[in-house]
Amino acid sequence: MALSNKEKLILGEIVKSFISCAAPVSSSAIAKNRKMPMSAATIRNIMAELESKGYIFQPHTSAGRVPKTPAYRTYVDNIMKRGRISSNEKDQICEPIQQHGNEFDEILKEVTRILAHLSNQLGVIITPQLAKGTFQRLELVPLASDKVLMVISIESGLLKTITLELDSTVSHDKLYLISQVLNERLSGMPIKDIQERFAEIIRDMNYDDTGVMQLISQKSRRLFDFDEGSDVYAMGTHHIMQKSDFTDMTVVSSVVELLENKDVMVHLLSSENEDNAPTSVKIGEEIPEQRMNECSLITARYRVGKVDGVIGIIGPKRMDYGKLVALVDFTARTITEKYGKN
Repeated sequence: MALSNKEKLILGEIVKSFISCAAPVSSSAIAKNRKMPMSAATIRNIMAELESKGYIFQPHTSAGRVPKTPAYRTYVDNIMKRGRISSNEKDQICEPIQQHGNEFDEILKEVTRILAHLSNQLGVIITPQLAKGTFQRLELVPLASDKVLMVISIESGLLKTITLELDSTVSHDKLYLISQVLNERLSGMPIKDIQERFAEIIRDMNYDDTGVMQLISQKSRRLFDFDEGSDVYAMGTHHIMQKSDFTDMTVVSSVVELLENKDVMVHLLSSENEDNAPTSVKIGEEIPEQRMNECSLITARYRVGKVDGVIGIIGPKRMDYGKLVALVDFTARTITEKYGKN
């Protein structure tokens, strides 16, 4: 239902005030704003009209008004201003992303923890489906006389490390030669193809007398297994447990229960950005999961090579959307800038 400019102005004041104070907003409180070009009586009339249209409600007689989901939606789409992220906040987000040598899963977990901390909400992330990624490089590093560390790099330097146990000692030079030959054969191939066709790819390499190639071939499905699906990491559950908005702990329990169901969360978060918008905001009943009707979900896609992941936050409907949309968007863009190039 279309709103007039005056209705949007009052609605914006109600939402901003409720987000800030967590208390029903009265017409007199809005009228105290020196920049408000309306009398308290006019504001009361507009508030009554907004209530009749289903944007706000009065929790009890003589109380002020509280926003409903359509009010938050209108605020996010047409009224709010994008918040600013401080230099310190940007540094905290960038630090783990810029680190070298760490496995990508650990980087994502740390980024999610920081996002939860900065937003004071629940941070969530869906890892990219790396099985759809492209092989970049392989290294074989001797650890002991009978152990070798196999390091597989995918596209933008993402790493997977596996320890191989050998039947005999293999020299560093031979390990280097084997890795060089494998790099030539596998370069640019999709990880999934390598996993399925490894034996065929090395079939003519019968000059290896170390047993390393045979061992890799035997274990190729596991070694090149980067999961068919995505994982979901969630950090900061204690933040939403402390929210006054969630006095009914069944709401928090329902969200925690959802987090334990990976398939549901992957579907829920992945579907939020199907229109390829920079960020997606779903509020209350807009989220296609009844157990999250009292929550809001802000997500953004990030790119790792040629595959996507999703990062976001979950919290109550009463949240600082302007600031948090900017925070999620910056985090996703920072990951993409670091890892999104082939």
